[in-house]
Amino acid sequence: MSVAIVEVPFQADLLQQIDNFVDEKICSRADIIREATKIYIARKQNWQNIFSLGDRLAWENNLSEADVMNEIKAYRREKK
Repeated sequence: MSVAIVEVPFQADLLQQIDNFVDEKICSRADIIREATKIYIARKQNWQNIFSLGDRLAWENNLSEADVMNEIKAYRREKK
């Protein structure tokens, strides 16, 4: 696995939060930033998958945005 060194500027208050976390967990800044980046990318990909599925299902079922909103409103009314 090749490694690249990246220089990233942080606001002082965010860097302080990172350092506080590092002190608690006994790990490095790089470890925290690497892990946070992996989590961020995974969450973004999951949301993209959810939206893609919604778009596909709407297209397959010939649903408009208004149809979806009406279904949501009806569901919420039933839940009350």
